[in-house]
Amino acid sequence: MRKAICLEYVSLTCVLVILVCSGEAHKVQKVTEPYGLSEGPHWNHRTQKLYFVDIYNQYIRRLDTATGVVTSAYIEHGPVGVVVPVEDSYDKLVAGSGTDLILVTWDGDTNEEKAPFEVLTSIESDNDTRVNDGKVDSSGRFWIGTMGNEVNGQVAPDLGSLYRINDTLKPITEISPVSISNGLAWNIQDNTFYYIDSPTHKIAAYDYDPINGTISNKRIVFDLNKINMKGIPDGMTIDTNGNLWIALFGGHHVIHVNPKTQELLRKIKIPAENITSVAFGGPHLDILYVTTSGYGLTAHQRKQTPHAGAVFAVKGLGVRGTLANSFIMNTKQ
Repeated sequence: MRKAICLEYVSLTCVLVILVCSGEAHKVQKVTEPYGLSEGPHWNHRTQKLYFVDIYNQYIRRLDTATGVVTSAYIEHGPVGVVVPVEDSYDKLVAGSGTDLILVTWDGDTNEEKAPFEVLTSIESDNDTRVNDGKVDSSGRFWIGTMGNEVNGQVAPDLGSLYRINDTLKPITEISPVSISNGLAWNIQDNTFYYIDSPTHKIAAYDYDPINGTISNKRIVFDLNKINMKGIPDGMTIDTNGNLWIALFGGHHVIHVNPKTQELLRKIKIPAENITSVAFGGPHLDILYVTTSGYGLTAHQRKQTPHAGAVFAVKGLGVRGTLANSFIMNTKQ
């Protein structure tokens, strides 16, 4: 039997990591400068740009992957947990900011010191929570979650929920209570919804009705408590084979999981400790973009991981993702 041989090459100047295992190669490359708590990557296939947020610095950022230029828009309203483009618009975005869903006007071409916005709806009125991760389903509905505010690095349990928001802009509670509402994904058949409440260390699956936007029949399809890896599950995406890619906050890795067999397929090491989320992008949707956090690190941690807070691109994985959906406003669901 041929033994698996793994080689790793690291260049400190460009942060290029090439891993070769059993004849398969992938490349990890830093594509932005380090920021704060980078999160929520969203690939806009129409513009071929990557959006992401910098939560506590209150920025929406956009990466032009062709030029490497990042532009930013400051959101005065509060911490920004997630951002998604509005369908059929070149300068409208919906974002979860504070405990509200807001409509932001920004074309992304230049930096904006204070981006114009309006509050569309209040998701929660509790000052002890904030919006966290979210995604849009195939019908243009925004699934958006909340969590308790961090106090001394700790999050109080069971203060959050997961909501569904359609064109009426009324939040409908789907899962409650949760502690840290995080990764979401739908399979390509659009009949299964995957979800992460981070402190559980588990990935849940639900039957999904794309017409009504309802979920049912919860079951656990992967339990990180059963594998020998550090970190908690954070953001998540899915490939066209139906396998999940999960960021491990505090774990230095993105893991690739088969939810049908509950098998860990592979793990991708990233040059940062706190991996926050993942999204497929690029012209062929075959590049995995990975956001990381540089927020709240000690001096020792920052020395060990100087690129924490940057966005990384992983190429050569041999899989493709699915198109990310935009939010649909003022249309019948």
